[in-house]
Amino acid sequence: MPGSVITRHFATITKGRWGARQVHYRRAGSGPLVILFHQSPLSSRDMLATIERWTSHFTCIAPDSPGFGLSDPLGVKVASMKDFADAAVEFMDALGIKRAAVYGFHTGAMISAALAAAHPERITCAVGNGYVMMSDKEKRDIVRHYLPSFKPSWDGSHLAWLWSRMREQTIFFPWYAKKLANRLYNNVPSPAILHTALLDFIRSGDHYRVGYRAAFLMKSDRALQNMRVPMLVTAYASDVLATHLPRIKRASRRVTIQRGGSFEETHDLCRFYISAHRPPKAPAALSPTALSGKLIQDYLHLGSGQLRLLKNLEAKGRPVLVLHNALGSNDSVHDVVKGFIGRRPVIALELPGHGESDDLLQSQKSSIEDYANVVRRALATMDLGQVDIVGLGFGGLVGLEVALRHRSSVNVVALVGVVDLEGRRAKEFLAMGTPDINPDWFGGYLLNAWHLVRDQGLFSPWYAHTGSSAIRQEPQVAPARVHRGVLDLFRSNGAWQRAFRAQYSYPWRKKLKLATQKSYRIILAASAIEPLRESTWRVAEAVPEAVKVALPDSERRWAASLLKSLA
Repeated sequence: MPGSVITRHFATITKGRWGARQVHYRRAGSGPLVILFHQSPLSSRDMLATIERWTSHFTCIAPDSPGFGLSDPLGVKVASMKDFADAAVEFMDALGIKRAAVYGFHTGAMISAALAAAHPERITCAVGNGYVMMSDKEKRDIVRHYLPSFKPSWDGSHLAWLWSRMREQTIFFPWYAKKLANRLYNNVPSPAILHTALLDFIRSGDHYRVGYRAAFLMKSDRALQNMRVPMLVTAYASDVLATHLPRIKRASRRVTIQRGGSFEETHDLCRFYISAHRPPKAPAALSPTALSGKLIQDYLHLGSGQLRLLKNLEAKGRPVLVLHNALGSNDSVHDVVKGFIGRRPVIALELPGHGESDDLLQSQKSSIEDYANVVRRALATMDLGQVDIVGLGFGGLVGLEVALRHRSSVNVVALVGVVDLEGRRAKEFLAMGTPDINPDWFGGYLLNAWHLVRDQGLFSPWYAHTGSSAIRQEPQVAPARVHRGVLDLFRSNGAWQRAFRAQYSYPWRKKLKLATQKSYRIILAASAIEPLRESTWRVAEAVPEAVKVALPDSERRWAASLLKSLA
């Protein structure tokens, strides 16, 4: 039906050619099945407009290609488009899909063609919207210049480069060729739209080169010459690759080449073509298969939205629920969660609005109590029974509130890294510690975010750049760590600010004392490199009934230390 809800899922490939891996995908609609492949360096998010237009006609399944979005990479530095096609077949097998129609845009168009050419028995028809047809000379030039490595630098300059790169590809094609012949004349997208694409680029990281390179070097003419299933090749009239359509000279009789028009006209053309070839119905959605000794990702459906999970449930015993901090996600607690594998069942729950979870709160003034209610709903839905909670910073306070409100659900709460700001100092943080950081035409906002995240490992509070505010321990400012924090900041779309405001408005001292008076078991923990170590120990002095645990520096070793007190 029109407006069908688009849901997010993970598929597990247990024994594929590239080993065990997971694929993230979006799904919506009902009826005949179409698999949609996105362009590089984006994700299935780029297919949302197409899915919304087609859900009244098809079941749309849009995977993130390997190494893009939330899908695991193939683990290779160089892959061919045939490899991406074979990986797509593994994805189809994991979902129980025997045959389907396929649609792709740009890199996705190449995947569709490669898949149809290599596995015609699995494809009813294929559509390539924006098909690459390059000469050998053009391929050599674009592979040489289009794909520089992308690695975080200590000063955040890689983000300034990336912003310019994303803007430039809307002005020139290829983006590095600054000539009149390469000038584009479409409208440059708004900063907000460019920013959304930039986040997808960051998600793929340096792996972005693998997908792009495979698309550029594919023998695209040969794929069309040997095509044995019906395939439509088209392009928007405004697409630079529309100029490649006349380059197709010796295509199979199964290939239809037809220039598109506007977005709507081209998508109607593609839809009619797919419908005419009668793809089969889609199988029912499946839950992702567990992987022995490894964490898997999943989504928890709560009616009003979805929350992302990271979990391993193999071990016996009381489950451990891990909650991230205010400027964090499941990715930021990955190593903490991994340490519990084989010791206890463990689940990381990504809080509303953070990382890749839906914002179930939709409010600028949410409280710790509001977050605790969502966590309680999640626990009831997962039917875990009683749990132990390990919460970092803000997540610890949420866990504390869950315990106070639902004693039968929680056995022990471990708060890792606690801020002892209250009163005037808390009000100061609320006024200065959560500035708005919005995309602008010049990309300067990216450096604002970079230094905000980086300074959290140098000063406490981060905005007080004074000697007395300096954190006097080993700085936690590794570029990869800061880079991940910047991604978490922007993915939360302002939820990080809301979480900090909830944290610094919460009467933590009163709540901790109440918990200990009611004989709750409370653990206060910090490592030697935790920026909030001294703050945590000051809180421990104020709450002597709590158990104090000094954690090792390695987050993967936290579980062993915490479990001694989580008995």
